[in-house]
Amino acid sequence: MRGDFSLYFRKVPSGKRVYYYYTYDDEGKQIGPWSTGQTIKTAARNFCNDLIRKGVLVPGIRGMTTFEVYAGEFWDWEKSEYLKDRRKRRKLTKGYADKCKKVTDFTLVPYYGKMRLDKITGDVIDKWLDHMIAEKYENSTINGYYGTLMTMMKWAAKKKFIVRDPFLDVQRLLDEQKDKQLITQDEFKELFVEDWKKVWNNDLLLCVANKLAALTGMRVSEILGLKGGSVFDGYIYVGTQYDIKYGERETKTKTKDNIPLTGELVRDLQKLMKVNGSGYLFSLTGGDKPVTVRHIYNGLRRALQNIGISDEQMKERGLNVHAWRHFANTELLKAGVSEKKVQAVTRHKTSKMTDRYTHFDPLEFAEVTNVQADLLKKKPKKPEAVENELPVLTLVKKPEAEKNERRRKAS
Repeated sequence: MRGDFSLYFRKVPSGKRVYYYYTYDDEGKQIGPWSTGQTIKTAARNFCNDLIRKGVLVPGIRGMTTFEVYAGEFWDWEKSEYLKDRRKRRKLTKGYADKCKKVTDFTLVPYYGKMRLDKITGDVIDKWLDHMIAEKYENSTINGYYGTLMTMMKWAAKKKFIVRDPFLDVQRLLDEQKDKQLITQDEFKELFVEDWKKVWNNDLLLCVANKLAALTGMRVSEILGLKGGSVFDGYIYVGTQYDIKYGERETKTKTKDNIPLTGELVRDLQKLMKVNGSGYLFSLTGGDKPVTVRHIYNGLRRALQNIGISDEQMKERGLNVHAWRHFANTELLKAGVSEKKVQAVTRHKTSKMTDRYTHFDPLEFAEVTNVQADLLKKKPKKPEAVENELPVLTLVKKPEAEKNERRRKAS
């Protein structure tokens, strides 16, 4: 369907001029006419444009609107009927709506834009999945886009814009997780226990931010949301996250939690408090606002380079700040910490999500009593070799030799 219309007027028995409109089907054939009920052409045009936005330009066939038209205001925070309805039942963030709008505008509309809603069937969606695979998108990425499309089409079915939900006939792709090579314990110790100033270019903020992520699995936005008043003896209080676009807001899981910390890490945070007071701890402006996520990511990248891990290796192993969540999950569970306690620390709501962030190497699995403290133990230094110096040997005399020695002295 072309998605436009043509206006003309008729004189009705009362003598008034009322505007009517034609529209077009998929083959470009003119269909109609229908009355706008308007006597002014501008008002008639506005009436038709409103019908297009609502998906009812063709009376009695709401699904005749195109996906592009339907998607126009779907993720608009102020105008969307769907978002207004969802906000009555659960908490939504503007960031969620903006993310879905971006997926819709740049991925879904280019493919489905000119299709009528009622023509988007399970088979059509399956072909789109094949198209995305052929374009070399990862299954996990495609499934994310799938979820956005599913939300839109299920709402269309609920509101009777289409007769049947097409997602009753299609399923997500297999979400294959890549094997990740986590930061090893030795690499962790090189980053945080040896000469940290050299590794982190003498930047305490970057060192502490990444150490906190590694030992707690905190999301980087939650770390940036920490303020001086969040730090206590033995734990920190996590109740907000910080986003450069939306500012301070509630955490992803909508929870407020106390996260246990070793004394060493609390002291690190207290050093930042001396600079930023009760403001944002990870700040370069005296606590007024935190640094950016990119600042933290770039800091880790440089530190990894400083201990001999190349950019290519980082990419291959998936090493970035978010990877610390995988590291923390794995180390806690390796140490024998119960799954429920791990979930309490990392704020995963399901066992499935905890499993997704856990990567066991059976050869390394061992019980430990205090994971954070154990990770922060210093590596024993290797004795330095002295050039051209032979080791001192202590001769141990055998018992028979000792007896002969005593006889010799007595005689």
